[in-house]
Amino acid sequence: MESARGRVACGGAVLLYNGAQHCAIATLAVKARRGVESSTCRRYGRWIVPKIMTGRGFTLVELLVVIAVIGTLVAMLLPAVQAAREAARRGQCGSHLKQIGLAILNYESVHRVFPPTFTRTPNHHLLTFLLPYVERQAVYASYTFARNWSAAENKPARDTEIGVYRCPSAPGGRKFISDYAAGTLIDATLWKPLVSAGVLSARSDWTNLFPAISWQCRSIAAVSDGLSNSLMLFEVAGRPDSYRGGKLEPGRTISGSRWADDESPFWVHNVCHGLQVINCSNNNEIYSFHPAGANFLYGDGSVRFHSESIDLDTFVTLFTRAAGDVLRQ
Repeated sequence: MESARGRVACGGAVLLYNGAQHCAIATLAVKARRGVESSTCRRYGRWIVPKIMTGRGFTLVELLVVIAVIGTLVAMLLPAVQAAREAARRGQCGSHLKQIGLAILNYESVHRVFPPTFTRTPNHHLLTFLLPYVERQAVYASYTFARNWSAAENKPARDTEIGVYRCPSAPGGRKFISDYAAGTLIDATLWKPLVSAGVLSARSDWTNLFPAISWQCRSIAAVSDGLSNSLMLFEVAGRPDSYRGGKLEPGRTISGSRWADDESPFWVHNVCHGLQVINCSNNNEIYSFHPAGANFLYGDGSVRFHSESIDLDTFVTLFTRAAGDVLRQ
């Protein structure tokens, strides 16, 4: 053993010592497992056993702080996540409208006219005529046009879900419905008082691309304002349940919800919050479950999102097909 300060071998292990009083072993854990303790080490000092540090647990205050921080982060991130999900649903909703638009244009390409908005005696709806053009040929083949859509013979066909006729943003749980419909005209009870008040410009025509007359089919030539300047199909989401201003009206139902129903088309006949015409009510009005606006299908097959705060005269200009009121770019 070295004198003064140094080291000594204790049973094969290297002991560090400081004077005659203390002796430490660098490999204490190894020797302790083997049961080795040399006489030299006993003679020159005592074992210095290193303390094993144990982790300290959270206090209640610290735990509450962590929970509060996590809660704050979740509260900050949740609206962003929900907004991202709705943006995706709105995009898919627009995609469905675009597919319907392409179906309408393909129908026109084959028949040289647009399909009828609806028919009476027998009763059918625009979307039924589009089934072969939205890849539902089998449903179309099983449909009997000689009978009303509600006849027993047409139950297997009409009780088929057509996914492209639904908007993902609208509530689920509704069967065999469509969230899209034709808006055929602006009702005189709405536009006449507004023209008299100077809110709307006078027009020679207040009708849309799809007519409000049974079996009538319009051609592209009848849309003199231009297909890219004329709205063609609209969101009327949530039917048969009734919604007003984003709130469900319990116990009330709206007609025309089924995709095969000839009562699905509507007239624009009401405003809310002054001159707002979008998202007031789904009682046969333009209505969506997108924040602050709705998707619109144009005559050329394009889809655009318009704010519910759109100027009313601008909306009417887009709605009409042959009023000579094309918007300036």
